[in-house]
Amino acid sequence: DDGDAISVLDPDLPLPYLNALIDAVDPDWVEYQDSPATPRRRRYDLVEDAALVICTSGTSGTPKAVVHTAGNLAASAIATGEYLRVTPGEGTWICALPITHIGGFSTITKALYQGLDLKVFANFDYAAIAAVARETPSYLPLVRANLAHISPELFKHLILGAGVPPQELARNASVTYGLTETGSGLVYDGVALQGVDLRVAKDGEILLKGDMIATHYRDGSEIYAADGWFHTDDAGEVIDGKLQVHGRRSELIYSGGEKIIPHLVEAEIKKLPSVEDVAVVGVDDPDYQQVAWAFVVTKGGNTPPGIAEIKAVVRRALPHYYAPRGVSYLSSLPKTLLGKVQKNRLREVEGPQKPCN
Repeated sequence: DDGDAISVLDPDLPLPYLNALIDAVDPDWVEYQDSPATPRRRRYDLVEDAALVICTSGTSGTPKAVVHTAGNLAASAIATGEYLRVTPGEGTWICALPITHIGGFSTITKALYQGLDLKVFANFDYAAIAAVARETPSYLPLVRANLAHISPELFKHLILGAGVPPQELARNASVTYGLTETGSGLVYDGVALQGVDLRVAKDGEILLKGDMIATHYRDGSEIYAADGWFHTDDAGEVIDGKLQVHGRRSELIYSGGEKIIPHLVEAEIKKLPSVEDVAVVGVDDPDYQQVAWAFVVTKGGNTPPGIAEIKAVVRRALPHYYAPRGVSYLSSLPKTLLGKVQKNRLREVEGPQKPCN
């Protein structure tokens, strides 16, 4: 209301990491929880109409600070409302994702710009969220891990992001694609929202344009490339008029002249009854350039699946070269607050050096 841009950071982060985020955000003032605000000398000017400075999730490296204007946030909220056919004054947005990331924060701005009520929870309190949904038509952004704990029929609409969706999805759920730079999801169920231009380049990179996309990072560097498109660094293709996202281009695995899409392999390995969670990454190999390697979390009390069992389940559905050449077993996968696997950290795990036969 005072015309200042704001940034929300998690006070429970390790102090060195928190300080690095504060440095990236480059604020005039820092106000810690339950402490008075302290001034800070900033290095960069803000873009005109700046309203929000928010950090990327950092799944592929050091987080960046993105500057959204009020116009960006309004465009995102309005386009989303049109797709969901929101009627002002009829319904509630439920915010249970961290507001330190765009998926949570944009829930607040959607409620504001669409004229809906807002309920904010510090965490996913399933009983409390269900109670709200029973009282009013409710829109709930969530991640895949939340699905098993809710009854989809209670909600007006579920907005699912941050990862690969399940094979079976409720009729009132939409799978979204977006990044911090895009102000939340701007592709719903494979179709770009009104006002969004989308194309896939010859090399498979997803390119975007739209009023909801931020134009600058906090250090002043531009988000749009010289060709006028936002280069997402995500790989995908358009099939039957709908966008299929394959993940970060840096996560694609090039093995012996073939391209492996990790999330397709992960989906097959998850069919094994002993597997709780899995991530597949490419590791360097002198003969094949890279090979696929599976990091598996086993369900409690189950015997971990061997490499032969993993290869067999993958080869039943995918080309033979998709089968992982090795497997490591972990108690959990490193993830962001939104549940995205930090695959760059998996490559640092001791173990995946020599492929298994």
